[in-house]
Amino acid sequence: MLSRRQFIHFSLSLTMLGWKGVAMAKSSTLRLGTLPVISIRRAYEIYSPLIDYFANKHSQPISLETPPNFKGMYQRILKNDFDLLLSPPHIARLAQTKLGWHPLVMCRPGHHSELLVKDADGPQTIDELRGKTIAVLDSSALVVMIMMNALEKKGLVVDRDFKVIETRSYESSELAVKQGIAQAMVARSQGILGQNERDRMKTLFQAGALPGYVFIASPVVSRHQRQQLQNQLLSFTATPEAASFLAKLGYESLSVATEADMKQLDPYLKATENSLI
Repeated sequence: MLSRRQFIHFSLSLTMLGWKGVAMAKSSTLRLGTLPVISIRRAYEIYSPLIDYFANKHSQPISLETPPNFKGMYQRILKNDFDLLLSPPHIARLAQTKLGWHPLVMCRPGHHSELLVKDADGPQTIDELRGKTIAVLDSSALVVMIMMNALEKKGLVVDRDFKVIETRSYESSELAVKQGIAQAMVARSQGILGQNERDRMKTLFQAGALPGYVFIASPVVSRHQRQQLQNQLLSFTATPEAASFLAKLGYESLSVATEADMKQLDPYLKATENSLI
């Protein structure tokens, strides 16, 4: 497994080299982008099995990068600053339809959007959130869009009935609730948050269906390379190491991302694009 020093080196190497854009795709470094919903420490814990797997399959080094937020991720997508990216599904669909990125595999099964509160003394009903604050990792996240839409249908409108604060990660959102800065947080129904954090929380409200995260390949990656990456990801899902990687994200397997899978994100395209520009 990669040491923490190696992981930090990977992150720094992409920070220094990533801005070279398309030319980087021809270098010896595979630029792997991660979800902007976790801390560097948590990213290391989650992605180590995948990094090790790709390091063994590829002769070139692997550069790992965790964008600061969804807007930062999309700006890098625009510049082709990743070769391979694990993306939220709505951003993956936008990158596919607008910029020619290629969906390779999708994480399975899908999730729900959940509103979490403190188990001990948190709100008992969503009406108790009036005048309160909800912590979200990023307003551009699909999990947040779905929850805000669901709450509006229940008569609670953001900025009218409650406030929203954005945090750096799900861990930061959980900490905001723990410290009383927020009275609830939005999260996926599985994964990302560790079990210890979830044990201190309870689900107040569940909304919508969330397709799984999607590995997408840049347009500058050749067709042969895309096929190779897709095959390797599908092979990875059958390894014992993949079980650990996927479980921490809240999934069980990877399979080919079909056009039908991606098309279900189309209702969110306009809102997604508006939130990212």
